[in-house]
Amino acid sequence: MSYYPLVSVFIPAYNAQEYLEETIRGVVAQTFEDWELIVVNNASTDSTGEIIQRLVAEFRDPRIRILTNSATVPAPENWNVGLRHAKGEFLKMICADDIPTKDCLERQVKALQEHPEAVLASGARTIINSKGKPLFKRSGIRKKGIHAGPEMISRCIMAGANIIGDPVCVMWRRSATEQLGYFDPSVVYCTDMEYWLRLLSIGDLYYDTEPVGFYRIHKNAAARGLAGVAAADIVHTARLQVQRGSIQLSDLQLRLVGLNSHFMGLVRQTIYRTLG
Repeated sequence: MSYYPLVSVFIPAYNAQEYLEETIRGVVAQTFEDWELIVVNNASTDSTGEIIQRLVAEFRDPRIRILTNSATVPAPENWNVGLRHAKGEFLKMICADDIPTKDCLERQVKALQEHPEAVLASGARTIINSKGKPLFKRSGIRKKGIHAGPEMISRCIMAGANIIGDPVCVMWRRSATEQLGYFDPSVVYCTDMEYWLRLLSIGDLYYDTEPVGFYRIHKNAAARGLAGVAAADIVHTARLQVQRGSIQLSDLQLRLVGLNSHFMGLVRQTIYRTLG
């Protein structure tokens, strides 16, 4: 008999030997137990595969599944591997250097069950450095509760940043993925943000101002904070929302989005290099 958990968590992993074990243990330690964990090894060349196999042997937990790509694929495609194999009613992706709080799944399942109008749940995160030391709390939204989807699409785009939350902070409905499809490979830098905005085109956001995850900043990730790359990709994301009819933006507003995202990219890169 096939097992269909309430929550599917998937971790895409590529050369993730430094932090992956802590991420996996963070899922296994959840207070909520009706989950499956899918780890997608993107043909890593370090000891990622060995770490996964060691933990599988240690836990002997049938809720854990391992997928290994025969060759390395771009990150959005690897994310989609995990998404396509997920069986749960609620879905969550966690990057291989981040950690959910112990009650993350419990709180977000409760939020989505109590608020059928919400297509996704998110929350604040605690920023940690490469050693796992908490640095500060980060919340892109100040008010707890339901936020209308169209409003959040506009706010996120005009901020030039992902105020909704990093993957570790977000849980969404499988029914929405069945309606909208998978991550867009044409979006390279803010693939998650683009998907959250697409989800918000068919429902609302439930936001928790208390942290639901630990987001790690480290120097190895600083290159991903290139301001120019981020700005171009966020503008591309904004144009996609215009094409889909989720928002209307003038050329002047698109230029403002580019400037805001470029500035936020510089700030992010500085924080990573200084505190990571």
